[in-house]
Amino acid sequence: MIARLRCMTCAPALNAIKAALKLTFASLILSASPAFGQADAITIDVNADIAPRCGFIGASPLSATAPRDLESAAQLSFRLKLDCNTPFSFGVTAANGALLNQDALNDGSGFAFAKTYYLSVGIDTDRGAIASERCASSELVTGGTCSFASTVTGEGLSSRNGIAIDRDATLQVEWPDQRELTRRLAPGRYRDTLILIVGPRT
Repeated sequence: MIARLRCMTCAPALNAIKAALKLTFASLILSASPAFGQADAITIDVNADIAPRCGFIGASPLSATAPRDLESAAQLSFRLKLDCNTPFSFGVTAANGALLNQDALNDGSGFAFAKTYYLSVGIDTDRGAIASERCASSELVTGGTCSFASTVTGEGLSSRNGIAIDRDATLQVEWPDQRELTRRLAPGRYRDTLILIVGPRT
């Protein structure tokens, strides 16, 4: 079974900080014979702007091979670096909403051809760690009921007032032992894809 993470960002990541400097010189009025001890003054105003940015550092599709027997309980952890200089939100959706059998369809044999897994998200910010609720994969589909299920930039798990420059986002994926469930799994390869999105909070 292969669980793959495909990372997306709708905010410009890692753009160079743009700073605009404006120098304003006060006009000088010089007399032919300035009074003794009179000082001339020059005023310089310096203004700089730093554009907000939020994205993944070195993000690329990630994959993980689970323990050989999917019927056994397991836990997988994924860690990604963030670069967000403004408060942001982290959204996740699941393409299938379960680990689906890639080799066979439900044939009415009594076996299960999909396995539900559970996901929780943690983000590290300059104001402390933010932890999500634990959601079932079925709640992570587009429009799902999980609080951080989102395909929209700026929606999902909020960093509140925190920022994350070179800090981690961690995804924890887990599933139970199949023997605790009502049906055993049919043989085959199982897969789902998680889509991640991060951007300035709306």
